[in-house]
Amino acid sequence: MKNLEEPFMTWAEIDLAALRHNFKLLKKNSVEILPVIKADAYGHGMIEVASELNQLGVKIFGVSDVIEGMELRRSGFKNQILLLESPLPETVTDIVTCGLTPTVCTLELARALNEEAAGRAQKLKIHIKVDTGMGRLGVWHEEALDFIRLVASFPHLIIDGILTHFPLSDSDPRFTKQQLKDFAALINSLGELKKKIRYIHAANSMGLAGYKNSILNLARPGLMLYGLYPQENLRKTIKLKPVMSVKTRVIYVKELEKGRGVSYGHTYVAKKKMKVATLSVGYSDGYFRILSNKSSVLIQGKRCPIIGNVTMDQIIVDVSKVKSVKIGDTAVVLGRDKKESISAEELARLAHTINYEIVCNLGNRLVREYK
Repeated sequence: MKNLEEPFMTWAEIDLAALRHNFKLLKKNSVEILPVIKADAYGHGMIEVASELNQLGVKIFGVSDVIEGMELRRSGFKNQILLLESPLPETVTDIVTCGLTPTVCTLELARALNEEAAGRAQKLKIHIKVDTGMGRLGVWHEEALDFIRLVASFPHLIIDGILTHFPLSDSDPRFTKQQLKDFAALINSLGELKKKIRYIHAANSMGLAGYKNSILNLARPGLMLYGLYPQENLRKTIKLKPVMSVKTRVIYVKELEKGRGVSYGHTYVAKKKMKVATLSVGYSDGYFRILSNKSSVLIQGKRCPIIGNVTMDQIIVDVSKVKSVKIGDTAVVLGRDKKESISAEELARLAHTINYEIVCNLGNRLVREYK
């Protein structure tokens, strides 16, 4: 955590009260929660987010890989840590040493884990990934029954969970419901083995919000935990609070005469005399160049359009409608200022991407202040 008495020009503010609000809201509407805190908690800061959620009683976290899991262990977390990305067999020593829970979808990895755990006279919890239509990681559901039974025969492995994933939960309910049907059929075919498996899970943020199934007893929200929506219509039913806002400073103000071009390529030429401000944020900070001449920032609660191309560490905005702008003033790049707001969803639409990418890029490159 940085002390913002230092002269930072651009920073992300992380609202931990909003994080708590979102978690409690999701917890109220679901089974047990596995918060997904991979990719440095989507740019919000993995250790700080985990610390806050740990106080709310979270038992299990989801991270991407062994490196993230080891970082949590080094920071003193005793919670179960699920590696959502299937690790390489070469990492089994670190997995067993740190007591991480790997996602398994190959016999090669299962054997390596079993041998490592046997050498230490230990038993290791694992989750098995089943592919019901994502086409990424996991054993195809048609082949998964034999795979699960074989892995269950390894004496030093405990199948603590079975999971799948939704690729179309926000766009194709019919496909997603068929995934759930296929997944449930597989789980029910396990017979007595089913009783030994603690967690059955499939639901990401959209799955948690839009799909219910009695066989699932663990949900994996990521996006919604941070106050972001996987689908716009969910705003009507779930009142989340954005956790991240991004701010920068005005570093220069001047008059621009009619006919003068702005920034590289002169993609904007002034149509009249105007006042402009230069701000200390650019694509090196994770603010996409594609937002050139499209997006806005907020200064004194007013929208100020970006003019010209976004550069590596600066942008230029039209401040003609703002009174008495001066060097050092704060500009809101993402977040709220008085009655106006700029959301990650808005920036994502303008950049032809998704809100995940907006917060990951901004949050992972900027110094963060925790409120």
